[in-house]
Amino acid sequence: MNLELEHMLVEKYPKILQDYRKSPKETCMAFGIETSDGWYNLLDKCMQKLQYLCDICSKDGREVQVVALQIKEKFGTLRFYTSMPGANEIETNILEDIISEAENQSSYTCEETGNDGTICKKGGWVKTLSYEKSRELQFTACNKETEEYWKTKDAKPTED
Repeated sequence: MNLELEHMLVEKYPKILQDYRKSPKETCMAFGIETSDGWYNLLDKCMQKLQYLCDICSKDGREVQVVALQIKEKFGTLRFYTSMPGANEIETNILEDIISEAENQSSYTCEETGNDGTICKKGGWVKTLSYEKSRELQFTACNKETEEYWKTKDAKPTED
């Protein structure tokens, strides 16, 4: 993710991203947010929900806080690794559900644009891409039916 977008997330969610750019001996967040820009909104909504729940659960001298350990793309989808100090079992399950929802949404959100996408491949690389980005980057859809549909779109002349 570009630094401007990363810094916007750090500014909005300083507690979640408290390890951002610390030493690589301490955290994988030393490498920043290792996704493309298209997932900015997805991550923003996820962290907004996480921080909201943490704030609600933090009371009577008890603090619940999600801390990002690593945020990256792997095999075309989002991976959001965290620690959840102070969270009880129910809170942990709810926080994990919020993260799982974002990770699932990443499988149909283009990493590059944020538009609708599908998991695509090129050699050993896997990314979630929109039709336009897949063609620009020379990826093919992993889903056979989607790729066949895209080929019919490729064959149609564009209108000027």
